[in-house]
Amino acid sequence: MNKIIIKNGKVVIPGENFVGKRDILIEGGIIAQIGDNIPTEGAEIIDAKGYYVIPGIVDMHVHLRDPDGTEEDIYSGTMACAKGGVTTACCMPNTNPCIDNPTIVRYIMLSAERYGKVKVYPIGAMTIGREGKRLALYDRMKSEGIIAVSDDGNWVEDPLVMKSVLETANMYGLLPISHCEDKRVSQDGVINEGIASLKLGLPGIPPLAEVLAISRDILIAKEIEARIHIAHISLRDSLDIIRRAKSAGVKVTCEVSPHHFILTDELLLERRVGLKVNPPLRREVDRFALIEGLIDESIDVIASDHAPRKTLGLDLLNDPFGISSVEIMLPLCYTFLVKAGHLSTLEMVKKLSYNPANLLGLDSGDLSVGKSADIVIFDPNCKETVNTNNFISKGKNSPYDGYELYGFPILTMVSGKVVYAKDI
Repeated sequence: MNKIIIKNGKVVIPGENFVGKRDILIEGGIIAQIGDNIPTEGAEIIDAKGYYVIPGIVDMHVHLRDPDGTEEDIYSGTMACAKGGVTTACCMPNTNPCIDNPTIVRYIMLSAERYGKVKVYPIGAMTIGREGKRLALYDRMKSEGIIAVSDDGNWVEDPLVMKSVLETANMYGLLPISHCEDKRVSQDGVINEGIASLKLGLPGIPPLAEVLAISRDILIAKEIEARIHIAHISLRDSLDIIRRAKSAGVKVTCEVSPHHFILTDELLLERRVGLKVNPPLRREVDRFALIEGLIDESIDVIASDHAPRKTLGLDLLNDPFGISSVEIMLPLCYTFLVKAGHLSTLEMVKKLSYNPANLLGLDSGDLSVGKSADIVIFDPNCKETVNTNNFISKGKNSPYDGYELYGFPILTMVSGKVVYAKDI
């Protein structure tokens, strides 16, 4: 049996709130032992001195664009994930055709088994065609491999349909993930409604579109005592609503994407690539509030919302929404959260790995004996300038070109197999 020992690294074990020097023995793709001075006889040694050793990121909001595969596919998307420190990718259902039936789920699972470099778990559509009318076949999709349901990109407008979604998803143990945007309010908006939209003469997306949708979904969840997860929140007011709901005992959790705690809509005036995203980039006051939400644990998860596009997002009126970011996921979070002094490395890892795994019921996101060896080794002092031309992802629509980031992965391992090694 192949034996690997990772030695001398600063190991982060979120389940034990532990950060310190430990050896990790891997046998047959499984963590067999964690301790001090594990005997090295007959083992391959990976020296992690000066590096952090963390559980691989569980990214619960990734667009792999497969079926279709023109803007991304499972191979390119999962290669990008591995480079960014993501070992588990949960792929969203707004594909062509969408993931609303067991046949498409089976296709994704088989494709991931054949072409994927990291673990892939599909998220099924809440409703057929993501049209918000009739529920998809949750039981049959679950038997093929889905772990959650979402109509991502669309909000279930009918409250009675949403009530059925929450009841049925909770019955089958599937996490319902809501894209909260009331399109009766946002209409044809393309960027945040504010100073930037006025200066650019573009239709704005009012904050009310997100706040109204979140409020309604939380009220339904409270009424039927069901859990609900709110995707990619972008506003201070949204966070305030979620805080109050949590304090009242509602089973609500939420996520934030890096671009919403790093970027603001003022950057749109500079005409940078890849700034058209949904929900839109907001004000500085919202960006700060989201960081506060991460600090006080009101926000449970950080997810990339990796959305690769053929276009660069420069045509704010006509280009589709999306930011390509998963292959710099770990450096983005380490640079703007840990190095900036907002979170410790342990706190960051909980948001990236431990919490999403627990929410989705996955046996990952932590380092403990018996778990799959999904491990990332990263260098906190490794500084690089982002060059989007070198992205593995098909999507070059990223606003981070030229950014100096820290904390790049040195090695990414899935089930004990190295799927990415820097400079090799």
